[in-house]
Amino acid sequence: MRNWIKYLIVTIIVALLTNGGQFYFWNHYITKMKTDYESEIQILSSTLEDIGKLKYVYSVRTQTKPGKEINLEDLVKVKVPESIINGSYAQQPEDLLGKYYKVSISPGTLITNDLLMKEEMDDSIRETDLIADTWSVGLEIGDYIDYEITYPYGEKYIVLSHVRVEAINEKTIKTYLNSVQRHIYNGALVDYFLQKENGASVNLVKYVEPGVQKSSEVSYSVPDNILSVITEDPNVIEKINTKLNTLKRDIIEKGLDLVSEFDSSSLSSGRSKIVSDINGAGREYDEILERRQEEEEKEAKRAAYENKRNSEQQSTQDGQNSEKGMMK
Repeated sequence: MRNWIKYLIVTIIVALLTNGGQFYFWNHYITKMKTDYESEIQILSSTLEDIGKLKYVYSVRTQTKPGKEINLEDLVKVKVPESIINGSYAQQPEDLLGKYYKVSISPGTLITNDLLMKEEMDDSIRETDLIADTWSVGLEIGDYIDYEITYPYGEKYIVLSHVRVEAINEKTIKTYLNSVQRHIYNGALVDYFLQKENGASVNLVKYVEPGVQKSSEVSYSVPDNILSVITEDPNVIEKINTKLNTLKRDIIEKGLDLVSEFDSSSLSSGRSKIVSDINGAGREYDEILERRQEEEEKEAKRAAYENKRNSEQQSTQDGQNSEKGMMK
C-alpha cells in the first residue's frame, strides 16, 4: 500500500514538473513570437512612411500595338507611391484618350507621356481614301504607312509620309490628310494614271515601329499646274518651296522622257505580275488569319463547355457527398 502511494506521489510530481517546463517554454515562445511580430510591424510602418501616400496611375489590361488609339476599355488603375509620380504619368483618363500608343505596352507597364503620341490636327484635315496597287501584307487599322510612287524605270518617290491607317476597304485605305497633302496626292495620281501603262505603280509601305522610327521625308514633287494651285490655295497653311519643287520635278520629267515604247510593255507586264503576286499573298494571309480566328473561337467554345461540364460534375459530387454526410 505504501509503495503504491509513493508511486502515485512521484507520478504527480513528475507530471507537474513536465507541465511546468512545457508551460515555461511555450510562454517563452509566445513572448518571442509577439516581439518578432511587433518588430516587423514597426519595420512595415516605417517603410510605409518612407513610401508615402499612394495614388492611382494607369497601365493596360492587355498587350497593345503601336499606333492603336487609346480606349477607356484598355486601361486599368495601378496604385503607386506618390513620391515616384511626376508630370509624365497619366493620372486621369482624359490625359490619355485621343492619343495613340507609340510602342507596344505590356500589362503592368505604367503609362507615361513618352510612350504615347498625338496626331496634330489642323482645320484643313479631311478623311481621304487612298488607292494603291499594293500594300504591306497584314496591314491593319492603326498602322502607319508611307505612300510611294514608283516610275517605270524604278525611280521611287515618297508622296505621303507617316500617315495613320484609319480604315481598310477592299481597294482603298482611309486616312486623314491636310490640304497640301491632298494636293500632292492628286498630283501623284495624275503621274500614276499617265504612266500606269508604262509600268508605274503606287504602293503603301508600313512602318515597323511608328512611334520610334523617324518619319520619312517627302521626296515627290508635283507638276507645275498642281504647284500653282497649292500656291494660290488659301487653305494651305504651310506652302511648298516652289524653287526646290521645280528642281526635283525636272528630274522626274527627264526620267519619264527616257521611257521608250519598247521598254514600257515589258515594264508594265513585269510590274503587273509583282502587283498580282503581292495581292495574292495578301488574300492568302487574310484566309489564314480567318481560319486561325475560327480555330480560336472553336477552342474557346470547347474550353467553356469543358469548364461548364466540370462545374456541373463537381456540383453533383458535392451534392452526393452532402447526402452521404446526412445519412451518417
